[in-house]
Amino acid sequence: MENKKIRMSLVFTIAFLFIGLCIIPMSSGVPVKKNIGVLGNPLGNVLYVGGNGSGNYSTIQEAIDDAINGDTVFVFDDSSPYQENIRINKQISVIGENKDTTVINGISGQDHAVRISAKNAEISGFTISGTADGQDGILVYPLMEDCIISNNKVEDSSYGIYLQATSTKITIIDNIISNNEFEGILLQESDRNIISGNTITENGDFGISLEAVSKQNDILDNTVENNFGGIQLAGSSSQNTISGNNVINNEREGILIEGVLTTTNEITGNNVTGNNAGMKVSNGGKNIISSNNFKDNTIEGLYFMFSNENIIEMNNFIGNRRNARYVASFRNTWDSNYWDDWIGLKFDIPFFKMFPKSIRGVSFRAYDMNPQEEPYNI
Repeated sequence: MENKKIRMSLVFTIAFLFIGLCIIPMSSGVPVKKNIGVLGNPLGNVLYVGGNGSGNYSTIQEAIDDAINGDTVFVFDDSSPYQENIRINKQISVIGENKDTTVINGISGQDHAVRISAKNAEISGFTISGTADGQDGILVYPLMEDCIISNNKVEDSSYGIYLQATSTKITIIDNIISNNEFEGILLQESDRNIISGNTITENGDFGISLEAVSKQNDILDNTVENNFGGIQLAGSSSQNTISGNNVINNEREGILIEGVLTTTNEITGNNVTGNNAGMKVSNGGKNIISSNNFKDNTIEGLYFMFSNENIIEMNNFIGNRRNARYVASFRNTWDSNYWDDWIGLKFDIPFFKMFPKSIRGVSFRAYDMNPQEEPYNI
């Protein structure tokens, strides 16, 4: 009897294990669906503007007013242009159907065309136009963070995109910013933001300007062309990175660094071509300028004025009227750059290749002790 009970227990145990092994693979093969809303907020709803759907909103602001954190406001282009000034004051995404055909025209005398006054907000997929009478295309209010401005055309405004004081961790990516009265993108006292992959052209001041102690920002892989100036760091803006940008055909400097405490910035891997001056550093120090192309600039490739302890290494200086010069600038390190006017290239004689490259300054000269015979592939 006892043996029979044991056998029955073993049968039930084996059956239970067999069923479990069958169920586990079946359930693991079924995908788990998650309704992830805007910027990681769960369970967001979609509110529609324009189009033919019943219950769709007629203005963008009406939909924003009815939205709650985590929602998406999707804007159809068939009711475009939208003549309104919108205020994004919630953690939502406002998405246009097509950036070329979904248009927001700010109304003169009212607020900025788009004002962001919430954290974790997003705007994408629009043509945004202010009125250039003090009205910006997109204004990000102070103390905002973790917002995304992407895939828009921002034009015909006062400032294209303006980040006010202490905005942080704002991503400005893949926008076309053109024909604005002043800067295409302006940051003031704003840290740890990313400006990447934008095309910035035909603006009345600098394409990108960081001012008033803006720190630790990344300016990456942008095209900055045909503006009054290219990229500016000013007003004690430090520890910023300018890398991989095409800075071409700007009326003034391609890159300008100015200000006594505008220091410890890294300028690497940029193509700085066809500007009035390729790059100017005025009263700035301890910057690293490495692996850039300074080419065909009208006045000079690189100019230092009252700027000390900078490192200039592994750059190409080609076809500039003057490749480099400086005034009252001391303890700068020039090393391993390619100079198309180096005497070692003019005469194919080993003796001349022993000479350093002389860099002309006021009252004395500096030297690159390791000039390169071939340009870098940058």
